[in-house]
Amino acid sequence: MKVRLFFILSLAGLFISFSSCRKVTSAAAELLSTTDTAGFIFPAPLGSVSDFEEILTAEQIRELDSIIVQFENNSDNKINIVTTKSIKPYTSLDEYSADLLKNWENDDVEVHTVMLVYSKKLNEVEITAGDELKRKLTDKECKRIAKKTIVAETEKSDYFTGLKTALIKIITEIR
Repeated sequence: MKVRLFFILSLAGLFISFSSCRKVTSAAAELLSTTDTAGFIFPAPLGSVSDFEEILTAEQIRELDSIIVQFENNSDNKINIVTTKSIKPYTSLDEYSADLLKNWENDDVEVHTVMLVYSKKLNEVEITAGDELKRKLTDKECKRIAKKTIVAETEKSDYFTGLKTALIKIITEIR
């Protein structure tokens, strides 16, 4: 009798376990297949330079990071450089960059941050300035910096020089 009761309870436990796993799995699949970006999870920042596309050497990342840290120590403004292979579920790097900026920063800091996002795979660059910095770094100026620095150098496959030159131009503009 005890063995039979144990067997029945064990089967019931397994059934409940599997059915709850199926619910979680189907909910996760539904979230991943949706085009609604509210549930989209961005990768966590790796520092002020997040090279998710792995196009920079460790030394190049340290050099860019050093420039950013030196600037941020003397300013209320922040700068993030991000390289990415994919912007899914987004269709434009502009929207991806704006939402990444909002996602990574809290509301107080977001307005004083510049996000430079580059994708070698997509061959696109976007510089997004937080609200408070738009007076110093307009959308037009962001596009000009991107075109004259990053695009010019990436055509020669010199991603580091393009990002560094753009970083220095951004710092000059928002100082």
